[in-house]
Amino acid sequence: MKLFILTVLAISVALTLSCSKSSTDTGDILTAEDLLVDNNEITGWTYSGTRWTANSYSELTDQINGAADTYEQYGFREAAYQEYSGTIDSGTRTLRLTVFDQGTNENAGDTFDDPGTGLSGATPWTGGAGDDAKYIRHGLSQVLSFYSGEYFVKMDMDFDTEESLNILKQFALNVDGKIN
Repeated sequence: MKLFILTVLAISVALTLSCSKSSTDTGDILTAEDLLVDNNEITGWTYSGTRWTANSYSELTDQINGAADTYEQYGFREAAYQEYSGTIDSGTRTLRLTVFDQGTNENAGDTFDDPGTGLSGATPWTGGAGDDAKYIRHGLSQVLSFYSGEYFVKMDMDFDTEESLNILKQFALNVDGKIN
């Protein structure tokens, strides 16, 4: 009997030690910056231009000017931004990705629904990233946004074709995968 108890105890300890959080578990995410797409994570899309983080309303205001009020209204905690460049239709294109930590899923959803984010009249992306997603095409550029957990994610591209929309969707799915 003593041997049986020791065996069960040893197996329990071994199982406890072998279990760990995966890198995509939200318990491992420390900042909004952790959710940005890595350099060349999406083949052909590399860091370019600016990267910034904002950990206060005043820092966010310095980065996005008048739009900061919308995020502050819904519990803004931090944001991270990165520009990427890649090639579509033989031309170099720029994609801008911003991740906002809004503190709660409800705040992220309220941010997503606020007209101040510029998504009025946008097309829903059913089966897409996050709890809800939509995109808007302007003819020369596009915006795609979603929210998942406490994060509101917004990205835009300076080009508007089906291929560029698919690149935006791939970025969205990659970010959402890191949240989940």
